[in-house]
Amino acid sequence: MPTKEIPFKGFGSVAIHAGHTQDENYAHLTPVYASSTYIFNNAEQGMRRFNGEEKGYIYSRWGNPTMTEAEDKISALESFGVKNKNGEQVQLKTILHASGMGALSTLILGTLKSGDKILSHFSLYGGTQELMEKVLPPLGIEVIIVDLRDFNKANEAVKNDGKIKMLYLETPANPTIQCVDIEELTKFGKSHNLIVAVDNTFATPFLQQPFRHGVDYVFHSTTKFLNGHGTAIGGALTGADIEFMEERMTKVHRLLGGNSNPFDAFLLTQGMKTLEVRMERHCSNAENVAEFLQKHTSISKVNYLGLSTHPDHETSKKQMAHSGAMLSFELKNGLDAGKKFIDKLQMCVRAVSLGTCDTLLSHPASMTHYGVPKEKREQYGITDGLIRMSVGIENVADILDDLDQALV
Repeated sequence: MPTKEIPFKGFGSVAIHAGHTQDENYAHLTPVYASSTYIFNNAEQGMRRFNGEEKGYIYSRWGNPTMTEAEDKISALESFGVKNKNGEQVQLKTILHASGMGALSTLILGTLKSGDKILSHFSLYGGTQELMEKVLPPLGIEVIIVDLRDFNKANEAVKNDGKIKMLYLETPANPTIQCVDIEELTKFGKSHNLIVAVDNTFATPFLQQPFRHGVDYVFHSTTKFLNGHGTAIGGALTGADIEFMEERMTKVHRLLGGNSNPFDAFLLTQGMKTLEVRMERHCSNAENVAEFLQKHTSISKVNYLGLSTHPDHETSKKQMAHSGAMLSFELKNGLDAGKKFIDKLQMCVRAVSLGTCDTLLSHPASMTHYGVPKEKREQYGITDGLIRMSVGIENVADILDDLDQALV
């Protein structure tokens, strides 16, 4: 068996091979280690593992070989080609979770305390917004929402409130596909000693690598494009401070109990191997769909970063390799038009979530953002007639035909 490590030149090679350690039985793929606990040779070994002197698995809530491979692969993808200030490869640590919300909970509770505040922007994932507005305030952690595309507003917010400790970015954002400038906001955040965290779910590391701009944390709902097949729920938190991730974050993660499981981790690992080829087809199809929708008489607005009409078009070109596979559009006749359109779909799928091989469409006002008050939704650009679309990898002609017949 080859023993020398060869540095990979391509993202696709990293997606397939990174993170894998040869199983002692020489299995081609890392097996699903369906074991809740692990044995010790003797009491001394158990002691060494518990006090950290010896590496090894103890209990699957704390770690598992199948989960480790998925974690290491995500770290490799987020750091591929990214150098630190000394010109060395960036080293990252990822912790796999049972869901994206679990990873987000670890991020917030692992870094903030009562009295701290988060600065973020409008048009966040509905679950994120509800967590920040309904769960965190009773714990003494509050969120301040401003348009972070306006640096004057960001500066004013921090200047007027010394309790802001974290800058939380979701870009592209859900479901308006708003895009904020990671590089400039990270510089701003660091100048004010803020923790900078980015939700990279929509873009994936294939299109966007926030650590290239010096962020502290990247968060993923691995359920989406990383898994790619809609087969498993999961989340990942990746950090640049290895010591902090291995100590404080690991402790919080373990005690909150938001661990992943071996089978879902196995499915995630297999999904990530095709990330590059899937994203290329997703993105190509999305371009064609956006151009089609922009010309349709039933639609008043299309939110797609690849269109020059999108207000954040230039920002996305600066930090993304492609405009992505996500878009949203507004139907002229609002709620009724949205419901009729959704009901007439034949091939495309009526479902929440995103990033699967098939095309998914959802209606945020009645689905993902149902828990957000109407006035607040509309303030953030989430109207009653807004449709969110995750463009799949089907033949694009079939996607367009289905949309065309449903829009009549």
